[in-house]
Amino acid sequence: MTCLLVVASAGYGKTTALRRRLPGAVWLPGSRIEELVAGGLKELACTDDPPQWIVVDDVPRLAPDAAEALLETACGLPAPVGVALASRWPLAAPLWRWRGQGVLSELRPADLALSVDDVADLLAGEYGLSEPALPERVHEATAGWPALVHLLAEAVASGGGWGVEPGTALFGYLADEVLGALPAEVGRLVRDTAEFAPITAGLGEAFGHPNTAEALVLLARTGLLTPGRRLVPLLADAAQVRARRPAGRALTAARFYERHGPPLAAAQAYRRAGDTDRCRRVLRTQGDDILGTGAARAVVELIGSLPGGPGDLTLLFGDALRTAGNVADAQRAYAAVADGEVWPAGVAWRMGLVHYLRGEPKAALDAFARAEPGEGPDAALLLSWTATAHLMLGAEPVAIELARQACRTADAADDARAQATAHITLALCLHLTGDPAGSDQHYSEALRLAERIGDLLLVTRIHTNRLAGDATFADSLATARLAVKSAEAAGHANLLSIALCNEAQALARLGRSDEAVTVYERVVRMSQRMGSRRVAAALVGLGDVHAGRGWHQQARAAYEEAIRTTRDGGDNQALILALAGLARVLAPEDPVAATGYADEAVRLAAGNSRLHALLARGWVAARTGDRPRATTLAADVVAIARNQRERVRLAEALELAAAAETDPARARSALAEAYGIWRETGATVDSDRVLAALGRLPGASTDDRLSGLLAAERLAALDVRPGRPVPGDPAGRPVAIRAFGRFEVIVDDRPVPASAWQSRKARDLLRILVARRGRPIPRAELAELLWPDDDVGRTGHRLSVLLSIVRTALDPNRNAPADQFVIADAASVALDVGRLRVDVEDFLADVRHALRLHERGADTQARALLGAAVTAYTGDAFEDEPYADWTGPLREEARAEYLRAVRVLAALSRAAGDTEQAVCHLLQILHQDPYDETAHRTMVDTLAADGRHGEARRAFDRYAEAMRAIGVRPPPESLLRSGATVTGHRSSN
Repeated sequence: MTCLLVVASAGYGKTTALRRRLPGAVWLPGSRIEELVAGGLKELACTDDPPQWIVVDDVPRLAPDAAEALLETACGLPAPVGVALASRWPLAAPLWRWRGQGVLSELRPADLALSVDDVADLLAGEYGLSEPALPERVHEATAGWPALVHLLAEAVASGGGWGVEPGTALFGYLADEVLGALPAEVGRLVRDTAEFAPITAGLGEAFGHPNTAEALVLLARTGLLTPGRRLVPLLADAAQVRARRPAGRALTAARFYERHGPPLAAAQAYRRAGDTDRCRRVLRTQGDDILGTGAARAVVELIGSLPGGPGDLTLLFGDALRTAGNVADAQRAYAAVADGEVWPAGVAWRMGLVHYLRGEPKAALDAFARAEPGEGPDAALLLSWTATAHLMLGAEPVAIELARQACRTADAADDARAQATAHITLALCLHLTGDPAGSDQHYSEALRLAERIGDLLLVTRIHTNRLAGDATFADSLATARLAVKSAEAAGHANLLSIALCNEAQALARLGRSDEAVTVYERVVRMSQRMGSRRVAAALVGLGDVHAGRGWHQQARAAYEEAIRTTRDGGDNQALILALAGLARVLAPEDPVAATGYADEAVRLAAGNSRLHALLARGWVAARTGDRPRATTLAADVVAIARNQRERVRLAEALELAAAAETDPARARSALAEAYGIWRETGATVDSDRVLAALGRLPGASTDDRLSGLLAAERLAALDVRPGRPVPGDPAGRPVAIRAFGRFEVIVDDRPVPASAWQSRKARDLLRILVARRGRPIPRAELAELLWPDDDVGRTGHRLSVLLSIVRTALDPNRNAPADQFVIADAASVALDVGRLRVDVEDFLADVRHALRLHERGADTQARALLGAAVTAYTGDAFEDEPYADWTGPLREEARAEYLRAVRVLAALSRAAGDTEQAVCHLLQILHQDPYDETAHRTMVDTLAADGRHGEARRAFDRYAEAMRAIGVRPPPESLLRSGATVTGHRSSN
């Protein structure tokens, strides 16, 4: 079997995790460890009925030889017995031996810790604490340590605050259960280093602790030291309460950190030592490097604590504020050094960047223009950010030229940070103008430079912007979530909002719309707190999610708010996307307004955004019946998207091409290619939408109809409402004939009015053609059926008139050739049932296909298709023409197939244990034929088998009465007691 090792400090939930993971395990106390190693474990494992798992709880701290003996025993037990060892102390044994053999697995503190979401659920569910920012604060203070989360939540809920002070339950727990349990030398190290981070072996040795490395392993393995080599914050607070503070300790730490790094720790330690001059010196010389590690909030706090204010650190202070998302205070900091009409390049690019981050590219360009001429890193950064502002305005050629200048200027300055920034800007420009290969090349170079200098902010920006065009949406989601974590670690609010939008977009494509909305709404709140107009990107995303679900009013509200937000600021990229989205949403109900928005989007668009605008214009054209324009626009987007490896836009363009197509075969080809793209990328909602459209095409195979039906059910389960068919769209089946119940013809979603027929005989002609199921009918036979008492020689002209009326009713705008639906020659007339939808035809094909599936054992699919077919049977065929001879054959055939379908459904429902559905189906049979003996017997047997004896008795009485009414011997009373099972057999169907 295997050995599971669980090591963590008190309060990490080791016992709870093992009870949840290993139900039914045998639990033994760690106090018996010697007895268990000596043979107790093996004896328990070799019984006649050995347990699957043995848990040894609270294993004490063991000497190396004892630890090794325990692992030898635990990992050597015979299968199928496994052993779980839970301890507060790492086992002093070479674990790699057993890991390499594949017999040892581990649960570490990080596996037991609560996530931010877990903390949020716990705070709200158990303590009634729902403040939005609270879960992250609690998680940061506790590192997700479950016991500390509970204790801190209790303190906050009771009004006790966050302090770790003597007399509080939190302090008592940490002092007694954690600090008090540590070995003496480890406890002294914790108290001496608690206020510093990172805690390294060198720092410990500087404080006189020779065995620091060994102690740090223990602290990390037990969850007291975080991956950043700092003590869990609440533990550090508790350790400092009674710690001795020898003089010069902070200065010792500061000098150590200044020699060995990191510089932020050196600056913080100098501040603690009261040496503000050296603190300023470190920040002044290494401030950009410190910000690059993601320490923006720490820099803000540190500079804010310096006597005399930021002073010569004002620009760094503004950079830290800006990175942390406090754009307004950053602008005030920059303004303090922005004297005169002309600014140094370092001030100008920072002042402009504030406006750019707010989504105000025009104001950003005004600020950039005030820079004095110069060279060096700041001049390169000024060119880079000027290029991005032009890019936001849609001026791609200008942006590309400026980005290339930025690269040359940064190379001349030989500054890696400026070089990486310039390459990122040029990569972004090339991506948006359709050069993915060039974009990849510059992102790669930027990444090399950023990693060389260890700038986490630049690395995060690259990963946030660089999403592979050929990635699946599952891969995109994973990449976006890594970027989110990087942005959070880097403390960069703007990059975080971009990464979150990428995450939400991937979630939406994967069919996880509710999660996508939650993420977009988080970005909206973040942007509003920052006072940023770049909230428009999240608003457009929300609009896209709502539009994809068919929630057009909510989509419209989001798009309109995005448009209002972007018009004044000049963010053309977001404006184009919002205009395009609004045009598509409005097209069905207000085509004039939709055309205006789409045309505006096309006028503004350039580069990559032009695809969105052209698609919107194409869909508006399709909705308004301008199929040639829609076809042309679709072809343009297909060509551009193929060249630029834009698979999403390519699939959308193929769908547009299908919507504008009048030939079902060509529409099917375009939809099939679009489906292939959506399936390969994992876009579940999009692929199901296309499958549903393929199933509605004229002449669709029964396989296609089944796939479309199942896809439609999946969409319904996700609360995705199907959009309205496009007029003239083959996928929308613009002509549908309903023969079940009252005869009706539907064209473009509207019933053909009575006035369009001009004569009852025209409707009769179409009925007869439907009844013949596409088979040609001689003109003479038609004339005899329509005018039985007239001379055939006098009815030829009348028949031609009726044919013209029928054709006009089916195609009132004369968009299709005359023989599109009704084919006629000198001898006969036929209805082309492959070019329109006839409910009886679909019903018969679906039932027969479902029965074939049933024969092959695919009962789940068969049941779904049969259920939909039976639901579509709303009455007998031609129910409003009960006496016409020509209606009889099709009516009887459809009724027989209906009863056959319902019988199989009843049997399948009963086999699945769904008694209610089985009874419903049997009642449907008896409604059609009250004397169906098999249905009666099955009803009685089904109810009796389910223990519903009263209902079974009443069903038996109805059965007996029906049989007596037709002179058949009533069933024996023993039927109620026999327990016989009556089921449908495949061979009888």
